[in-house]
Amino acid sequence: MTEYEPDMTPADEQGFAPADESVAEEPSTPRGPRWKRVFKRIAIGLGVTVVVLAALGFTLYEWGGMGGSADPTMSAKFDAMVASGQAKPIQSRFVIPIPGCTCHSTDPVQTAKHRVYRMSECSRCHNGSETAQEVPLP
Repeated sequence: MTEYEPDMTPADEQGFAPADESVAEEPSTPRGPRWKRVFKRIAIGLGVTVVVLAALGFTLYEWGGMGGSADPTMSAKFDAMVASGQAKPIQSRFVIPIPGCTCHSTDPVQTAKHRVYRMSECSRCHNGSETAQEVPLP
């Protein structure tokens, strides 16, 4: 053996306990019933799932918006109106498109305005009342 190799006996290499009982480690405490550990893992998994789904829902509510129009030519109609000077261009904002969330209006200007709305702003007009009024964006 060289000076850099540890002094190991054949018993140490095979993992036998030392002969001196005062040096031996104490046995670990029992971990408890198996059903408690399983229940704890399931509860942690469900808790993480609920937190992730709540964060996803909050994100979509805050930044999610209309995925498009029921009429696919509505965007081209609005662009033609802006080019001819009949409508003002609408400033684009960050909106995560939500599939299935569409504007069913036949007015290209209203559809373009709704395209930059976020879900958190939809309740300003769609609050269950008969008359929906146009509310300016923040």
